[in-house]
Amino acid sequence: MRKTKLTLLLLAAMLIGVCLGFFGNDAVIRARIRHYSQIPGNMPEHIAQKLTVRLELDAAQQEAVRAVLQSYDARLQEARAQNRAALDALFTAMRGEIAVHLTPAQKAEHDQLLAELEKRRHENRALRRALEMPPSGASNPPAK
Repeated sequence: MRKTKLTLLLLAAMLIGVCLGFFGNDAVIRARIRHYSQIPGNMPEHIAQKLTVRLELDAAQQEAVRAVLQSYDARLQEARAQNRAALDALFTAMRGEIAVHLTPAQKAEHDQLLAELEKRRHENRALRRALEMPPSGASNPPAK
């Protein structure tokens, strides 16, 4: 009887540890996603705030820095879009070359895998967008 109770207690402790580890890891990952997804929403303002705090900028310097950051913002977004387009083209070419070496059954599985990855990418993008939304009543929404 005593061994049974001890065994059950150990199993319960292990189960609790596994659950805590699983949910703790999930919370850490979601916090990181939330942190990193909020930064690009309004990059010039984010950079200006960081520089203001770190360099102790006065009001005139803050305005000058914000003006410089705003002038580069559109060009930076364009560069990101071009890089995204180049990456998408490379991935498409790579997938095409991989498909040449697959059997018909493997091609079907590969297509299913790619569809799952695309679905996950869209879900992650939706999560990032939801996290970027300002709280209700906020005066300035993040720039897209």
